[in-house]
Amino acid sequence: MGGTCRRGVFPGGADMSRRLRDERVARMAAMATAALLSSCAPAGAPADNDRPRVSAQPVELFDGRVIPGMPELLGLRAQYELRLEWLAEKRALLLGQMRTHGIGMWIVVSEEFHQDPALYYVAPPLQYARRRDVMVFVDAGEDGLAAYSDYWRPTADYRRFFDPLPAARNARGIQDTPTGLRVLWERYEPATIGLAIGGNRGHDSSLTHDSYRFLADAMGPEAESRFVSAAPLIEEVFDTRLPGELEHYRQLVLATDVIAQTALSNVVITPGETQAEDIKWFFEHTIAELGVGGKPWFEIHVAVQRFNEASGEMILYIHPSPDDLVFRRGDIIHMDCGFDYLGFASDWQKVAYILREGEDDVPDGLKTALRNANIVHEAFATAPRPGMTGWEATLAIAAELEDVDFLPSLYSHPIGYHGHALGPAINARDMDLSSPPEWDSHLRAGSYRSIEFSATTEIPEYDGGTVRVPMEDDGYLTPDGYEYFRPYQTEWYLIR
Repeated sequence: MGGTCRRGVFPGGADMSRRLRDERVARMAAMATAALLSSCAPAGAPADNDRPRVSAQPVELFDGRVIPGMPELLGLRAQYELRLEWLAEKRALLLGQMRTHGIGMWIVVSEEFHQDPALYYVAPPLQYARRRDVMVFVDAGEDGLAAYSDYWRPTADYRRFFDPLPAARNARGIQDTPTGLRVLWERYEPATIGLAIGGNRGHDSSLTHDSYRFLADAMGPEAESRFVSAAPLIEEVFDTRLPGELEHYRQLVLATDVIAQTALSNVVITPGETQAEDIKWFFEHTIAELGVGGKPWFEIHVAVQRFNEASGEMILYIHPSPDDLVFRRGDIIHMDCGFDYLGFASDWQKVAYILREGEDDVPDGLKTALRNANIVHEAFATAPRPGMTGWEATLAIAAELEDVDFLPSLYSHPIGYHGHALGPAINARDMDLSSPPEWDSHLRAGSYRSIEFSATTEIPEYDGGTVRVPMEDDGYLTPDGYEYFRPYQTEWYLIR
């Protein structure tokens, strides 16, 4: 950034030869660097060619489990074009959402190194690197929604969604933002000005003190007296799904499932050798190799439950496991993973069992434990309804589980643009229903949810020790409950 561009020479004759020679030298240098880095890889880290990989085709394992083939995800440009289409559809909904929440003007302020979470969902998904960008959305009455921005270098795509602030530009093309904000205030005099303050999460409380003061000083004390929390509006913007998003999100969930199932198999795990951190790095490398700009949105990790046959006791369940933990036969592995793609996030937890010598299946007690988890899956699928509060949905699910002989624990959250997205929680840790949450909202039809919970069951083969089966599946809300994007796990993933 900030450099000058030279006009290139048409590639012909000597210029063409020189360019080809330079490219050849660059390739040779890159190959030499790669070889050097490979030779310096830390002990225990496999070379790139030796690392396990996912398959584009279905893979059948020794126990009959079939890992689906990795779906073909969209490249970066195709993602960008699709997100522009979705942005236009979401923009058409914004005026109605603002009126629902009584917001006459909504101001989004995004700062370099502190980007507002709404930025890429109210503006084109470009690379923003400016001290402060201001976007203003106004209910202009009969004229509909007006949208303004002081963005310094608007592309053609950006100009589709914003008019410039009504203010002059200096010699560098930078607008006088305070003057523009003041003009908008005087032109529209909105009854309320919504800001990202007063919410419950970073998504809806993102405005910094400095940016608040910037707005207040620019617009004046009367405008400041009309500043209100835009948190309910921001939640609705984030939690409202478009019909066209669903199948693309399903592909993200499928890709997550393929990586997780591959990680929880002998493709990646060799008992007595593979360490917990190897799972994390397999996931990291695999996402990078997809070439779709995806990345994990949290630290991928595993946890292990282990029964000590000699002592007859379960070892302490540590979540997450230490990086250097080596998987052993008889281990119960729980993996928690997810990644960003196409402006969305996935969140996924699955379990596997490493067969002991002489075993060809899991102990019957573990089969019961997984069936118990599936009972909770079904309660989520049947009990919640659009319009319920998170607490009402929690109580409805709890009623379905009232007579079970295991201990469920619910800790489900919305998902969508962010892994831990805005919206109501469905939460009853260890089925504690003693008090409703301090803050709650309503479930929206079509919204996505991370259906996250655990089921703890006594295992006879472990001398009555308990095993917790954590699960996390992504689903979407229908009039009849939650539909899962992928079939939930009903059989243990086996490793030998």
